[in-house]
Amino acid sequence: MNETEFSLRPATIEDLQQLVAIERQVHVAPWTEAHFAAELTKPYSYFYVLTDDETDSKIAGYIVCWMMFEDCQILNVAVDLPFRGLGMAKLMIRKAIALASVQGIKKVILEVRKSNMPAIQLYQGLGFTITHILKNFYGNGEDADQMAHLLLDTPEWTE
Repeated sequence: MNETEFSLRPATIEDLQQLVAIERQVHVAPWTEAHFAAELTKPYSYFYVLTDDETDSKIAGYIVCWMMFEDCQILNVAVDLPFRGLGMAKLMIRKAIALASVQGIKKVILEVRKSNMPAIQLYQGLGFTITHILKNFYGNGEDADQMAHLLLDTPEWTE
């Protein structure tokens, strides 16, 4: 499979069970169904799932970000295990950056576990730089790298 067979769409309540199952497999401290459900109700939350184009039912990944004032904060991004290494995370992060840019957002920020080198390398490849080290950020005492991607001023017009 490749990324052209998948599209992003807004998450729905019907997606939550699948999201929780993926979350439990891929994250050390997984979100609960209540965490995901809460994001569906926040006007500043942009919550997308990456699903197969054929059935729109198999979720390969998801991204949750908040767009507030001049910042876009990526809170959660995950790719289900069978879909790793296919460019899915890159596709979702690029979508978040594009959405932020159109809304006049100046900076995209995220936190990542210091031990998650594949993610750090992915983010750096997309233009993110480490701006801070957050000591004991995670529940298990692990530090986080806070990373930021500064967006160029978007023109008032588009071609």
